[in-house]
Amino acid sequence: MAERQLSEAEASFVAGRLDEVAEICGDLITANPDCHQAFYLLGRTCMSLGKFDEAREMIEQATRIRTDAAPYHAELGNLLASSGQLDAAAASYRTAITLAPDFVDPRVNLGAALQLLDRNDEALVVYREATELVPDAAALHFNLAVAYTKAGDDAAALDGYRRAVELEPEWADLQRSFGMALLVEGKIGAAEAACRKAVSLVPEDAENQVALARVLVATGDSRGALALCDAYLASHSFHVAVSACRALVLNEAGSRDVTARLLGLETYLQLQGIAPPLAFGSIAEFNQALSRETMAQFTPEYDPALRVVEGGRQSGERFVNPGVAIALLMERIDEAVREFASGLDTSDSHPFLARKPRKWRLKGYSTELSPDGHILANIRTEAWMSGLYFATSEGAPEVTLGVPPASWNFAADPISRTLYPEAGEILLYPSHVYCGVKAGNNEGCLLYAFQIVRE
Repeated sequence: MAERQLSEAEASFVAGRLDEVAEICGDLITANPDCHQAFYLLGRTCMSLGKFDEAREMIEQATRIRTDAAPYHAELGNLLASSGQLDAAAASYRTAITLAPDFVDPRVNLGAALQLLDRNDEALVVYREATELVPDAAALHFNLAVAYTKAGDDAAALDGYRRAVELEPEWADLQRSFGMALLVEGKIGAAEAACRKAVSLVPEDAENQVALARVLVATGDSRGALALCDAYLASHSFHVAVSACRALVLNEAGSRDVTARLLGLETYLQLQGIAPPLAFGSIAEFNQALSRETMAQFTPEYDPALRVVEGGRQSGERFVNPGVAIALLMERIDEAVREFASGLDTSDSHPFLARKPRKWRLKGYSTELSPDGHILANIRTEAWMSGLYFATSEGAPEVTLGVPPASWNFAADPISRTLYPEAGEILLYPSHVYCGVKAGNNEGCLLYAFQIVRE
């Protein structure tokens, strides 16, 4: 009877009839409180519904009843990782691996968690073991190559990408990464071939276009890189990543005046202090409240693609269900953006102005930098404007605008500005401008990076 009900519940789960799954699992648990399969399936159902606390409770119960079920521990690790509890997630993945050494999924996820914990040497060991278990899995060689890149072993990274490409040559992201690794090693012809392959596979992906433009600049063909950017922008009006690339290519080609206008560093930057909310006597008191609230609710960013911090930690999205202090900060940011937008020259033909949204929403992340910490130069491609708010800082952090990541290796001196914001100041700048931050003091700092995104 129970086996039939479990089969029905699994069939309903696959079909997306989650109410039926919950009802069947509830009946099974009522009849047998030790039915670990029902707890596990109910936990997965809760995950599908976004009820992560309930999901964790159900799957933890499944692991207590059936301690030797590796999939249960692996799923618990996924839940813990998604909520930012990376140390606990790593422990669950290790339990799953101990129970089932040939189970590859927890090894892959353990490697990712260890990288996010800045334990890259351990991640390398995990990924190497995974590739030995499943030598023909392109994704595993890809992950191993990324870990080697982070470790500074470019030659080993290139070998990893090459093996992955041999296994799955039609994977555009992989071809692009392979091309960038070849470029680092000075193999420019092969890099161009890989990036052209990526563009041919997914021409709509702006990252593929940018990668190819970078390689073309390395070959000395700045005109070709510029033509590539222009062709893409003809059908993707002022795409942030490609527009940023185009400005940098123009600078390489010697068109510094045009680059300066496109970047708008003298026109579209605003640095100003904010008034403390009425509930606080000073901006220092407000920043202290922000700091307490942030540290009490800090959830690390789990998506490696969004992590740009070295020597510190970056949160996940902070402007969803914010606490009181963060909600007040959001109000101040919105006020600053509206004031900035109202002062723009609407007769100006700059494409940045053409992209100004009528309605927008805020996305934001908190970042805690150690004294020697920094935020790598980055852009947020989904945003119209970006900004920073500095909540605590014993010394002036250094903010550099207009300089791309060092890996770009462009020869021309970039057109840039360096600012030293103080605690309580908001910096606004166009999202197509690369921005990097150094803590610049002996105490580190707490800041909020935010984006203005079209609704």
